[in-house]
Amino acid sequence: MANLNRIILIGRLTADPEARYTVDGTPMTKFRLAVSRFQREGAPQATDFINIVTWRRLAEICGQYLRKGSLVLVEGRIQVRSFNDDTGQRKWVTEVVARNMQMLERLSKETAVPAAEPASSDEQVLDEEEVPEPEDDLPF
Repeated sequence: MANLNRIILIGRLTADPEARYTVDGTPMTKFRLAVSRFQREGAPQATDFINIVTWRRLAEICGQYLRKGSLVLVEGRIQVRSFNDDTGQRKWVTEVVARNMQMLERLSKETAVPAAEPASSDEQVLDEEEVPEPEDDLPF
């Protein structure tokens, strides 16, 4: 029997992403998504707050372009891990390890962060004015 661990979420960041590097220099970014839960009509709104972790190039992109309130789609897998805290007590963490991220809103000039340097010479970051507008006559 095959196993499947895949999750797709759409939500808003509750705070700016926390970007850092591991001891060996691997980029990692953490952020939390507020995801509204489907409710029957008339039921009170429920929201889940889900921890997201990204690695390597995706982590650099998230750290550079995402901000509090950004609406994003995240696709990845659920991971449950444990660790011992300072007192020696075992703690459990459930999080989503993102494989893909799609920004669902345009960046405004106030929230955009200028790129310090492209990751490689063949990658270029475009300013908002340089991003081509989508065509209205799409075939689908």
